[in-house]
Amino acid sequence: MKRLKNILVLSAICGTIMGLYAFAGARHHSRKLAGINISFTDYSDPLVSEKNVNKLLIVKEDTLANPFAENLDLNKSEMRLDAHPMIRNAEVSVDLNGNLNALVEQRMPIARILGSTDTYLDMDNEMMPLSSEHAVQVPIVSGFKAAYQEDLYNFLMYVRKDELLNIAVTQVSFDSAGEAMLWLRAHRVKVMVGKLDGIEWKMPNFKAMIAKLEKDKTIDTIDKIDLRFNHQVIIVKKD
Repeated sequence: MKRLKNILVLSAICGTIMGLYAFAGARHHSRKLAGINISFTDYSDPLVSEKNVNKLLIVKEDTLANPFAENLDLNKSEMRLDAHPMIRNAEVSVDLNGNLNALVEQRMPIARILGSTDTYLDMDNEMMPLSSEHAVQVPIVSGFKAAYQEDLYNFLMYVRKDELLNIAVTQVSFDSAGEAMLWLRAHRVKVMVGKLDGIEWKMPNFKAMIAKLEKDKTIDTIDKIDLRFNHQVIIVKKD
């Protein structure tokens, strides 16, 4: 008798648990889409708007049958966002309140490449199109060829990490031999770098020379600073 009673109690507990699961599942599947929350990992350069992200998150077929949260295919939403040329990565989820949440990481340009069609070079060393919504203030590169990309990328990343150089360098211009010249924001001095190698000594030497010229108040008399020769800085004065 006691054994039968234990079996009945156990059956009742199991039934209750199954009922609770069924109830919770029904509530989950009946959650209407409450709202959409879009956030960006970086708001400094809005290459894609929340409006356009919203359009990519939900398309008509996602909610045409009924506006319930479980109708959304989150993987497809993420794939649509990841396919956007301005987006590096996206994470899409639905919370317990039925809100659709999207966290968007944009691609980050580090230079604008001038050519038949202008493009950006990004932080991942990949080309990306210009944004129709926002223009990013980055160094301009002219005379670019694909063969220069790796050295250019390494140089630009070096410049970005240096506070003075990041502010000072506005343009990189390649000649037909692949040698680079830098153009500066605050001064009309042209900096002849040559091949984009040896930057670990070229750039510190350049910074030291600029500091000296500014201290001596003679920088306006200088036309060019030549860094092409091994561990040397050559000054060319204006005529």
